[in-house]
Amino acid sequence: MADALVTAAPTSVRRKSLVGTFMFAHFTHHVSNSMLTPLLPVIRDGLSLNYVQSGFLVSAFSVSQGLSQAPIGVLADRFGGRTVLVLGFVATALCMVLIGLAGEYWQLLVFLVGLGIAAGTYHAPAAALLARAIPKEQLGGALGMHTVGGNLSFFATPLVAGGLVAMTLTWRTPYLAFAVAPFAAGLLLTTMAPRPQRMNGPANYGGALREIRGVFRVVGPLLSLVILFQMTYAAIVAFLALYLVDVRGFEVTAAAVVVSIPFVGGMVGSPLGGFLSDRFGREPVIVASLTALGPLLLLLTLVPTVLVIPVLFAMGLVASTRMPVVEGLLLDRAPVERRATVLGAYYLVAQEMGGLAAPTLGALSLAVGIAPAMGGVAAVAAAISVFVLLVHRRL
Repeated sequence: MADALVTAAPTSVRRKSLVGTFMFAHFTHHVSNSMLTPLLPVIRDGLSLNYVQSGFLVSAFSVSQGLSQAPIGVLADRFGGRTVLVLGFVATALCMVLIGLAGEYWQLLVFLVGLGIAAGTYHAPAAALLARAIPKEQLGGALGMHTVGGNLSFFATPLVAGGLVAMTLTWRTPYLAFAVAPFAAGLLLTTMAPRPQRMNGPANYGGALREIRGVFRVVGPLLSLVILFQMTYAAIVAFLALYLVDVRGFEVTAAAVVVSIPFVGGMVGSPLGGFLSDRFGREPVIVASLTALGPLLLLLTLVPTVLVIPVLFAMGLVASTRMPVVEGLLLDRAPVERRATVLGAYYLVAQEMGGLAAPTLGALSLAVGIAPAMGGVAAVAAAISVFVLLVHRRL
């Protein structure tokens, strides 16, 4: 069997150590991809880009990450998630160095594609490992704490990156300096991650696809709405720094700091969502998050600038309550030996939709202005939240 089938159930101390290890791994994983959005205004100015080109930078990473998720999930179930994770961290570090050395726009696009493929090696294998090691009744809480590591990175990394940009006057320095973080995570996982047992016999890809379809049929309507909100939220967050600079009048360095505020909320929301889902079920927490998120996105475009920060905090809190719970829902329904495959399929769809949304919002911003574009997208999200509230009993 793959690493999802570990020979012995870990003790309570071992489980806590494992969750802590993966929190650190999640933190370092997002060090690589939490800089693009806050540094986008600096990169835009340095390379003389427009909104559409800026959106394609986001898509280069997001789309490649999404496309890599499903095949990497199959490989993790086949050969072991620990191996996939370690190789992915090494590749991530190399791509960060190349991004820091990129001299042309097209080179940056290519290296961001490589970074996206490397990033696709993390979430599905990591969640599958945790699902095997943690009892089902505690899985939501463990996944929530795991998500805290990622949110902490999205908060802390832009702050340090912004400081490095201010000192060195270039966006390249953070990518070069932070490349050491994925190497450190890879080394830690080689000793702390569970030792896998390989799957015997040829991989049953047809059976895996049938199991994925079965899981998605059970939770399909709810997952469809989750992916739709993920697409909208990803696009708005991708352009958040540009919106703060061009519409709200923030300085570039201040905007790089403020875009981390949603992830401060995420450090509260993700463990809260996991905790609540262990006690009240996965679906009610997901529905509550979807119902509240749309109005908050609309508020972001309507409130005075002085209230932007509390709205961003609330956005991050509400959005993050959903993230570990969706993982838990899929892990609950997926066959043990196909957990990484099923999660990879979900991330493929969700990531692709989010990646395509960024250049779409960029084109809309170029056509009508970024303020009307953001307001229109947020209004659509608020309308969908009302729809979820009306039909949630049927989901």
